[in-house]
Amino acid sequence: MGQAYSREKTLQELTKREVEYIALSRDTTETDLKQRREIRAGTAFYIDQASAYPPDYFRILTLVLEGLEKAERNVLPVLNNLLENREMQLEDGRFLMSAERYDKLLQ
Repeated sequence: MGQAYSREKTLQELTKREVEYIALSRDTTETDLKQRREIRAGTAFYIDQASAYPPDYFRILTLVLEGLEKAERNVLPVLNNLLENREMQLEDGRFLMSAERYDKLLQ
């Protein structure tokens, strides 16, 4: 984690923006990238993960993807869709999309 942390810190200093670190492994699933479901007091809540909350909270974050070569095949299309099309279907029913595409839908 030390080397990844120093790259993350350097990237943050260069871009002057928040940086989120996502470590990918063979065990990383599509759900790990989107949302995590937690149960509190008998009620289920969805907690946004790093790749899901930047567009939702109108922040511009740089994602540091570590271990991309280890990711399973089902994870790569999710990342590709997020990075290329800026779209993601979340488990709680929300659909994240780019502002430009949203504006076109409203016209």
